[in-house]
Amino acid sequence: MSSIDFSSFFGSSQTTQSTGLGNMLGDYASIKNGSYGKLLKAYYKKQEKDYATSDEAKEESAKYSKVKSFASDLKNAASAINDKNLFAEGDYEVTYKDGTKGKSNYNMDKIYEKAKDFVDSYNKALKAGASAEESSAVSGRTLSMVAFTKQNSNLLEQIGITASSKEGEEGQLTIDEDKFKKASGATVKSLFSGSGSYASVMENKAGILSSLAESQISKVSSYNPKGSYDSGTASPLSSFFSSEV
Repeated sequence: MSSIDFSSFFGSSQTTQSTGLGNMLGDYASIKNGSYGKLLKAYYKKQEKDYATSDEAKEESAKYSKVKSFASDLKNAASAINDKNLFAEGDYEVTYKDGTKGKSNYNMDKIYEKAKDFVDSYNKALKAGASAEESSAVSGRTLSMVAFTKQNSNLLEQIGITASSKEGEEGQLTIDEDKFKKASGATVKSLFSGSGSYASVMENKAGILSSLAESQISKVSSYNPKGSYDSGTASPLSSFFSSEV
């Protein structure tokens, strides 16, 4: 059986041995009474606090706050246009962009206002979400919004809503007022009213995006000095030590 050299562990002199043993016992006592754990927790908490108050963390927090706000606005806009009372049939007058009048079975002037709010909110949420590349969850949810819009592009184009393919504006929506107001009311209703409609699904996606952004804001405050984040608000090593220590 091969021998193991323990000479580096045990000092060659009695004084060294006594000193080393004394240090070890001192460390052991610090661990046992909790003072070592408190020091570590205090150190890492300071590191995290320093990061959480840094310009980088503030910038990240502001970015996700914008995503949360715009996603919330989109959720509300989608909910507003997905109102069955908005699509009550009747004899309505429609005013076109040049001031001329027309007739419709739906209140297309009012529906257009809600659709315009939806498009504006969608574009802001899309732009904010696309800028949050650090979060795969936020980026993924933003991309799912674009993909779902693309799935409905044929119907949307029929009512004057188109997605841009221009560089730097990919996915951004535009709405043609006259084409929208002259479009089939039934097509507009199928897109924006009822469970499972384009507006209904987009409302759900926007709500999830807002929640994901809020989660990212919370994570920024618990980033450690290496740039990764912890699952909770505790310090990286604090889970090794009881809070009562």
